Parts: sequence; C-alpha cells; structure tokens
Amino acid sequence: MSKFGIVVDSSCDLKSNDINVEGIDFTVVPLKIIVGSNEYVDDDQIDVKQMLKDMNEYSDAAKTACPSPGDFLEGFKKSENVFCFTLTSALSGTNNSANIAKTTLDEEDKSIKVHVCDSKSTAGHLIVLIKKTIELIQEGKTFEAISEEIEEFNKSLHLVFTLGSYSNLIKTGRMSNFVGAIASTLNIRAVCENTPEGEIQITKKTRGQKAAYNALVDLMMKKKSLDNLSIYISHCDNLEAAEYIKNKILETAGTAKIEIRDCKGLTSFYAMAGGVLIGF
Repeated sequence: MSKFGIVVDSSCDLKSNDINVEGIDFTVVPLKIIVGSNEYVDDDQIDVKQMLKDMNEYSDAAKTACPSPGDFLEGFKKSENVFCFTLTSALSGTNNSANIAKTTLDEEDKSIKVHVCDSKSTAGHLIVLIKKTIELIQEGKTFEAISEEIEEFNKSLHLVFTLGSYSNLIKTGRMSNFVGAIASTLNIRAVCENTPEGEIQITKKTRGQKAAYNALVDLMMKKKSLDNLSIYISHCDNLEAAEYIKNKILETAGTAKIEIRDCKGLTSFYAMAGGVLIGF
C-alpha cells in the first residue's frame, strides 16, 4: 500500500501511466459512453474515432454512465492517504459515486483517509489539480493541509472551450434542430466556460473557427496572467487548432508552460470532433 494516492475519473484525459511519481499511486477510474448497443469504456484502449463515428451514425442520443462507488472504492484501497478528483457534479453523478465510496470506506477502514474534490470542471482543469497535489505531497505537507489547500486552489482555476459540432446537443434535446441548423449553416461557434457552480456558460458567439480560438485566448487573458502558468489544451482530433491556440498564447505569455493532449472518450463525447478544451 502506498502512503499517498491520487484517484481521478477519465474526464481528465490522462492515461493510467501518465503520472509516474515514486510513492504516489495513480488510478484513473473510467466512465462509459453508450451508443445504442455499443458500450465504450473510457480507458487507455478506447477507440475515440470509432466512438465518434458510431455517434454520428446513430440517430438517437448517445449516453454516458458514471463509475460505480465500487470502482472508486477499489482505487481508494491502494493507499493510506487518497486525493480524489472528479468532473463537475453539475453534469454527472461521478462525484456522488466517489463520495459514496468514501463513506463506505470510512465505515470499513478508518486507517485510510480520503478527500473527494468536486472540480466543478473537467479535462485540463483536473490535470492542474493533480499536478498541484503532487507538489504539495512532495513538500511534505499533511493530508489535512493538502486537502484544505487544494479546495482553495480549485477556486482559482478555469476551463474554457469550444465545441466541434452541435449534433450531440441536438440529439440530447439541449439544442433545437432549427437553432442547430442555423448555427451550423452560419458557422457560428460558441465560446464557453465553466461557472463557479460547475455549469456550462456561453460567453461569446463568433463566426468561424479561428475567431473562436482567438476569443478563447482573449477570455483566458481576462481571467488571469498566463505567464509561468501551467496550461493544458485537450483537442478532439484537432491538433492544428491546439497548436494555433498554443502559439497565440505564447505571443503574449512567452513563459507559459503549455501541454497539448488528445481528448479521451468522455471529453470527446461532449466536445465532438474538432472541439478544444483548455484548463488553466
């Protein structure tokens, strides 16, 4: 059993071997994407392109399924002091599953401490939280001190994004066919962010993809200084856009530390092909 453990759901876009730090166990708990009779487990082997193809061809709405409390419990039992991060509870039951697992473990084994943090976000936002937690562990801080500091640090983070298409929103009933058709025809792109409550807020609407990418960077710079900041860009089969955004950030914040990642299953489900999410 490790002294410290980090458990996160698969919306973080990390693979199970992406965090390899001595003395810290790292576990990614996968969600599932259900497209008709096909079930995609959002693990290291998921075929995102096939999943998106199935979603586009499927006439009804695809669905997601959060991990069970048992899935989280298995990860919690690997370490003495566990920090768990989940995507926003406003859009998923994942955080609730993690908290049920924590309550169950508190009753079974009081020697294991678990802190569950609702990120109010997803994707790169979660990676920033994980990296900060590792720093605090390596500084030798106590479980209680880290838990408190992480909750406060989480309030300073942001997620901005633009979707690749509106097809999933239309199928799930969150956007009408008429509005979706108009938006697609006019090439209208919504620039969005997470709210402090963990909900999605449209900040701006632009004409064209490049205008949307520029608006994302402008929105980021209004939030905080990007110099020396760790920034994680997740893209759904759109490396060109991720590189464009990275270079745009570096034009004004040359010391920013930027990492580009592929979207895994859950973030691809929401962003769709061409979508970009930025956590910072």
